[in-house]
Amino acid sequence: MAASVRGTPLAALTRASTHPRARHSAGHRGASSARISRAAPPGADAAATQKAAHVAEITARRDEMVAGCVSCTMPDEGDRGDFLADVALGGRSVEAKGEGSSLRVLVVGAETGKLAKSLMDRGASHVLVIDHSQAMLDRAAELFDPPSTVGNVPCVRFLRTDVSDVKPYEGPFDAVVFNDSLASEHDPADALRRASLLLQPGSTLVISQRLDDVDHTPALPSMDVAAMIADLPLEAAGSAAEGKAMEREGWLAAGASSASAARTEDCCGGSCWTFEVPPLYAMRDAVEMRAKVVSGFGRGSKQMGTPTANMDPTVLAPQLERMRRGVYFGFARLPDDPDNDSWSKCVINVGQRPTFADGDGVTIEVHVMRLMGRDFYGETMECVALGYLRPEMRFKGLRELVGRIMTDIGLARNALDAESMRGAVDGKNSWSAD
Repeated sequence: MAASVRGTPLAALTRASTHPRARHSAGHRGASSARISRAAPPGADAAATQKAAHVAEITARRDEMVAGCVSCTMPDEGDRGDFLADVALGGRSVEAKGEGSSLRVLVVGAETGKLAKSLMDRGASHVLVIDHSQAMLDRAAELFDPPSTVGNVPCVRFLRTDVSDVKPYEGPFDAVVFNDSLASEHDPADALRRASLLLQPGSTLVISQRLDDVDHTPALPSMDVAAMIADLPLEAAGSAAEGKAMEREGWLAAGASSASAARTEDCCGGSCWTFEVPPLYAMRDAVEMRAKVVSGFGRGSKQMGTPTANMDPTVLAPQLERMRRGVYFGFARLPDDPDNDSWSKCVINVGQRPTFADGDGVTIEVHVMRLMGRDFYGETMECVALGYLRPEMRFKGLRELVGRIMTDIGLARNALDAESMRGAVDGKNSWSAD
């Protein structure tokens, strides 16, 4: 996340306060606007209070934007809406997907609804528009008929919420568009992480950012997009088919390369970054690991119902240099055990357990998706990581964490059924029933 976003006066975070015409029409409060501190909070309560204060001020600013001259505060909205809809859908439509299918898009930042309309006109079946400002949502909704109470009828819906609070059942989405809104989020990097969890393989994520009409600088603070996407399962549109890059020289360099390739100029001179989730969440290069199984914390089976084997990280330093802290999947086996020497599907967590925060150092926890029937401390495990699902994240509690783990296992299980995944280890050994 860019340092330039944190600590920025919120008066600088919306066009209602930066554009000279907006100052006249929306009642600019000037330099006296209070700063909202974005330093790391000492605890969860402080973080919640800080975020609530930020959201309250952003809401007020966005209310002002839509109350005044909208062509001043949100210039070229129609042209930008058409451009972003074309980028987000990339020629896809629900008609092309076939009968009974859907094409769902999440729009973060309502404005006056023109982007949502462009998406529907170009073939989206369902668009969910979220914003902090109810006034802005109400204004955008004026372009549409009320949504049907039947869930599968194509429609546009409007919801006042934060992107981090969008429920998984609302998706998965075929595209997410940050409509000139990401830089004004309380934590842009976290907003991007949460949005990536709502996508599926082949989906598109678009980040747009206007330029100020006066001096042609970003209307919102500049963002270090490369740093924010480095540990997400995203690649520049057009190169995602090759898989997530994990260059040995470092993930930040890989992220910078991907962000540079993803950035284009929109129809009005602003910036637009377009990323895609690689097919099957695949990585460009597999990571092979071989190590002894060591003792862990015992939470996998006792608290979460997902028993794990901890591979000794001290002998896997070269592999860890290539692996971001996060959740991977692939195949694992015990090569010295005739009963368990066949490759089995697995999920791999590489990280420091941020939800529990009860230990130092990196662990490599492997959940094998079949019952092995016994403990195997001290034995050798081989593991091949083929896909990358998400970065390591702190969840609100055990229940949310377990829910996400179950989702990770389901996504991994489906991806590993593909012949391309099995082919990565096929021939090395036989397959187990899983």
